[in-house]
Amino acid sequence: MLLPVRKVSITSVIEKMDTHMPYSNISQYKRLFQTVCEAPINAPKEAFNLHDWVFTLSDKDYQTTARGHIAAGSSIHTDGTQTSINVESVGGNLLVQHYVAEVKEPDYVKMVSFSDLWLMKLIHVVVKVTWEMRLISVSDNECKFQNTVLVEHPNFIMKIMSALALGGFFVRRHNEEETPLFAQNLYKRTFKESPERLT
Repeated sequence: MLLPVRKVSITSVIEKMDTHMPYSNISQYKRLFQTVCEAPINAPKEAFNLHDWVFTLSDKDYQTTARGHIAAGSSIHTDGTQTSINVESVGGNLLVQHYVAEVKEPDYVKMVSFSDLWLMKLIHVVVKVTWEMRLISVSDNECKFQNTVLVEHPNFIMKIMSALALGGFFVRRHNEEETPLFAQNLYKRTFKESPERLT
């Protein structure tokens, strides 16, 4: 006697994942993909303050640094924690980032977000995104801007789904687009607001 075959859709599998897993279970997160890009800057790294720049990045400036950048802003939690809110579309997927800085140095910023992700703008899951920016000295008058994005999720199914959806490819392509434009904006805003730093 043959047992009836139960059809299970991809949508139902994703919806059963624990998308609102407690943030304290960080050790259970699995890497989906990571991308690192760099861009040169014709100025010493000491001229810049990455933390001040990223938390004062205007909505308009954010929109000019990638085609998928929709909106950006910053806010303060009731406990005084500063957050950076970014809304972007990557590979047809909508992301709302809620970044909180874990490290905030003039030449190194590490921010973590438990981001709302709508796969194909339809299916909602929460992913952990770690965004790191570094300024690395090349010479007395040059440095490079390094932009690193790490995406994680606790459920192995998401790793399979992200591979099938070419998530790593689209995030890498997005990073390759935004990194040189972030570097240009950092340079432009720094020396427009403080031209004496050029001397």
